[in-house]
Amino acid sequence: MTKNVWLVGLVVLLLSTAGVAQAEGGSSRSHAENSNAYGWGLAFTIGEGMYFIDGDVYRGPVSLEVVPSFGWDWFKFDLGLYTTLESIKIAGTNVGNWNFTFRPGGRVTPPMLPLYGRIAFPLQLQKHNFDYGVMLGIGADFPVTGILGIVVEVDTTLSDKLRWGGDGVPLEFRVGISLRF
Repeated sequence: MTKNVWLVGLVVLLLSTAGVAQAEGGSSRSHAENSNAYGWGLAFTIGEGMYFIDGDVYRGPVSLEVVPSFGWDWFKFDLGLYTTLESIKIAGTNVGNWNFTFRPGGRVTPPMLPLYGRIAFPLQLQKHNFDYGVMLGIGADFPVTGILGIVVEVDTTLSDKLRWGGDGVPLEFRVGISLRF
């Protein structure tokens, strides 16, 4: 038992020393730049989802979203630009109609993990209508190269049109790519 504790301690010491050596010799950028580096980003996703209305499940329209962002490794400001690619009737409502939506918000990312939590405040423009709400999501941005990543996200939006979840709740699944500059 004591032998295992010493072995684990040695491994932790070696790993922490390797991290210090890399931080001291790896880059000409300052420590502050390394710990807060992110800058500008851009994500392109395609999504589809479902609506849960009156105990039934309805397919949601296919959509595209472009998300320019700026921030640090742990927090990013987003401006989501979202549009549906089709218009479908969903349980006699107009929530499946073609729309264009601004989704300003932000993402919080735990250190050293590709996971994030997202909050946005959608402002939806439809042909003869307007809607607003709060979008909550969880996702992951898996790095592929230094600037390229793969994004996977699940969102739900509580909106005025659906009486803040009283008349139905959407669930949307998104997948795409991200770029970091």
